Amino acid sequence: MEYLVDSCQAKAIDTYTIVQTGIPSLVLMERASLAVAACTEKIAASLSGKETCICSVCGSGNNGGDGIAAARILFGRGYNVTIVLACQREKMSEDGKRQLSIAEKMLVPVVNETDLRAYNIIIDALFGIGLSRDIQGHYAEWIQYMNEAGANGSRIIAVDMPSGIHTDTGAVMGTAVRADATVTFGYVKLGMVFYPGASYAGRIFCEDIGFDRQAEKAAGLRYVTYTLKDRECLPLRRPDSNKGTYGRVLVAAGSRNMAGAAYFSASAAYRMGAGLVTVYTSESNRTILQGLIPEAVLKTYHDDEPAMQILEDQIESSSVIVLGPGLGRSRTAESIVKTVMEKAVCPLVIDADALNILAEHPQWLASCQAPAAITPHLKELSRLTGHNIQCLKKNLVQVCEDFSQQNGVICIAKDARTIVVDGSESIYVNMSGNNGMSTGGSGDVLTGIIAGLCAQGMSLERASRLGVYLHGLAGDLAAERMGVHAMTASDILKAVPELLKNIEEQQKKKKADRL
Repeated sequence: MEYLVDSCQAKAIDTYTIVQTGIPSLVLMERASLAVAACTEKIAASLSGKETCICSVCGSGNNGGDGIAAARILFGRGYNVTIVLACQREKMSEDGKRQLSIAEKMLVPVVNETDLRAYNIIIDALFGIGLSRDIQGHYAEWIQYMNEAGANGSRIIAVDMPSGIHTDTGAVMGTAVRADATVTFGYVKLGMVFYPGASYAGRIFCEDIGFDRQAEKAAGLRYVTYTLKDRECLPLRRPDSNKGTYGRVLVAAGSRNMAGAAYFSASAAYRMGAGLVTVYTSESNRTILQGLIPEAVLKTYHDDEPAMQILEDQIESSSVIVLGPGLGRSRTAESIVKTVMEKAVCPLVIDADALNILAEHPQWLASCQAPAAITPHLKELSRLTGHNIQCLKKNLVQVCEDFSQQNGVICIAKDARTIVVDGSESIYVNMSGNNGMSTGGSGDVLTGIIAGLCAQGMSLERASRLGVYLHGLAGDLAAERMGVHAMTASDILKAVPELLKNIEEQQKKKKADRL
């Protein structure tokens, strides 16, 4: 697990390290500049056969100071470097002025105007993490010049954040630099994870420059993301187990002509290790599902007769319930949703049509006594919360926190960067997955993965976070095999066994190494 930070948290860490710990700001700046210089040298090495001409476009803040110091370091190593001051000297920060004075004493060229197309590497040090308003005037012009040079083949390296990207939301503040790489310090910033900022940051290099880790608590860090180490937190399999050991999943899903959604959820639950999966669905799906997933127990109903006693019996005996994929929005579907919400005491994973029905009957969700996780995409979340999609994109975390608190549910908001808000102090931001997963049925696979983890004894909170992460990793494996254009939900589902096998082999290797 790693922390992600917003602008206030990043500043608090910096201040704590300087004031409380006593590390001088110039020391931190020097370490940051060394990291930028190292990244620049790597890119310069890739420009074989070309003379390396570097310029550092510097603003008035400490970000500009980083850029000046990086230019001075590179100049001292023999590179052809020019510092471009895109600001007035008298408005520079004190550390920026000191760095400029040092650079000029070392005879590093400093100019106010230049043609950026003459340089094949450009360091963007205009703005750092403190940007709070749209960029206009000559700063906007400098960003335009950098982007034009980038379009003509120059490599752009952003310092800490691409200039013009909001550190907290990833929004473009009027205009923004499109970087090939971003060298950030201590922690990855939210704005380079969320879109559109992620598409401006390029490859991210997060470098340790000596921040005091004790500052994390003081700064109130709360955004977390998983790394490959976290995938090993799978539920353990016991040598003396049976199918009952690993839980019973009820999948209330599918309607006439919508058998696929039930199949994806049920199959994903089995693939994740659930002991027994029962599918409660329309009788019209029987033949299809028996052929696709013979392992599942089928309980069916006629479309005009939902067989509520059968449903209630299954609810009572289940360890976790998936509710909604492909269910439709008929009166029968409403009756199924209402019954599950009223009768269930085991964890619920609610998706798709069930969410749309609950948007029309919010009291059913508010009065539900069972632990519940909802998995809406933004349009479904808009229906549930009453906020339009534009508002959600700007305030996704806050809207999800409010909805989670008001309804006592875990909110898994599916987007290019899915977030999980579960009422704890931390908020999970998922960084696995790819745009090939924007395909029908992908969300149904996710519900089954989460349910499969939960059925084996994992808390719904942990299953939600790990499930989202593993779902993305399976999508990444599918993309490696099929490419993002051709992959389907079936490819994601087929990748789950390979993913889990890789994890199991890694766990066995670690266990053997300990012996």
